[in-house]
Amino acid sequence: MKSILYHDYEPNSDLTDTSDDITCFLDKIKYTIGNHILLVGDIGNLGNRLRTLGVSVTILEDTCYEDICYSLIRNVNCNVVKGNLEFLPFEDKYFDKVIILDHFNHTTNCERVISEINRVLKVDGEVVLEDLNLKNIKVKLKNLKHRLCGENINYHYPNEIIDLFSKVNIKGIMKEIENERYIYIGKRNR
Repeated sequence: MKSILYHDYEPNSDLTDTSDDITCFLDKIKYTIGNHILLVGDIGNLGNRLRTLGVSVTILEDTCYEDICYSLIRNVNCNVVKGNLEFLPFEDKYFDKVIILDHFNHTTNCERVISEINRVLKVDGEVVLEDLNLKNIKVKLKNLKHRLCGENINYHYPNEIIDLFSKVNIKGIMKEIENERYIYIGKRNR
């Protein structure tokens, strides 16, 4: 179950807002030249694709790597910064967008993460979050397995994500993809 955003994202100006196509949903995210975007998680080569739109891309790399940084190999001309979501090593109100793919569930303190996202987002900045949906039976079993093994992984229902972000004044919309995944797009209010 790979990220829909990473694998299916292609800008399509000919789709309408009433289309149920996932690419139309993604086209609601507007990019302008000079925007600062933070990418986190299973991003593949999304950084390169966004760089072609003229934005400045920073990748937060939190995996243990010694000699090879795969985020940098797949995303040339992007800044790669070592760190984690709980303690973002960036100044306040720096990013226009924060995009997190298949990674939010793996944070130990989601309230802290949301607070940090809110801190680094500019006013009217957007957060895009895609992850596994706890409504799916396979995801429920995976969650149970992680808990039985003692791992601190927190899967969330889509309505929980909306509630968590609304606590820090980030309002958004949710799209569920066949009960397997969800995509949340929220905007930081003043």
